[in-house]
Amino acid sequence: MPNLYRFPKRKLYLRGILIACSMLVLHAAPADAQLITMSKECREAVASGDAMNVGGDHQGALDLFTSISEECDTKDGREAVQVGLATAHNGLAQYAEAIAAADLALEVSKQDSLGALHEKAVALEAQGDLSGAKNQYLAIIELTENNQDTAARANNYAKVADLEYRSDNRGTANEYLDKAIELDPDNPAYNVQRSDWATNEGDAARANAELDRAAAKGGSSPEMYAIRFETNMKSMQEKYGTDNVQALRSSMTPAETETICRDASGAIENWLANMRIEMFAALVCK
Repeated sequence: MPNLYRFPKRKLYLRGILIACSMLVLHAAPADAQLITMSKECREAVASGDAMNVGGDHQGALDLFTSISEECDTKDGREAVQVGLATAHNGLAQYAEAIAAADLALEVSKQDSLGALHEKAVALEAQGDLSGAKNQYLAIIELTENNQDTAARANNYAKVADLEYRSDNRGTANEYLDKAIELDPDNPAYNVQRSDWATNEGDAARANAELDRAAAKGGSSPEMYAIRFETNMKSMQEKYGTDNVQALRSSMTPAETETICRDASGAIENWLANMRIEMFAALVCK
């Protein structure tokens, strides 16, 4: 799955990606099914395949789900297998196959499989169809409107916000992100997300203000220092018209140097492995 934001560190702050999407919606079995719900053997096989996907063994998961596709012939079993196949195909960057599997799961579930909607959204986004991906997340939002897990619902809104922003619909993007913050106000991830937008727009002051809000919510991990470093680095590069570290060292004011070195030191002291930051600190920071 591609990075959600233009700076790769952002993805570390979107915790619990769409928790609700991992839930499978159970349905009554069709009239010709032998079981009301999937058998114990099928359930155990599905759990093993899901674990493979989570662990990154997507080929193993693909092989397993393919092998049990006939055995798991109940309605919920067929849905679970197709969602597992869609997840595996996405992990292997086989997006057309992922969409096909997700569509089969949606057909079985009468269009309300959260897992299938999520995997289809992932595949469509990877193919560059941001509008199509957004529609899948909006369907998830509608299906989970009464879900008591507000953190999961907030993640859905934040994802739609990201897709809207990347489609140059900034007003709508901010509305969806406001909704995410309303649902999960203590999550620093959404302030980091808004900081990223400000950085992309060249507004370092607003970006840092959002990072301050994230830090006040407990977002003080090494990655936070790295994000702030990247934000200020971009601002300095744009201000002085160069990305050469030696030139920046000669051009930056003492206050600017102190600010960016503080964040570099914070990342390094908290054991964040980042060669770019380490090299900058070695050349610029005392």
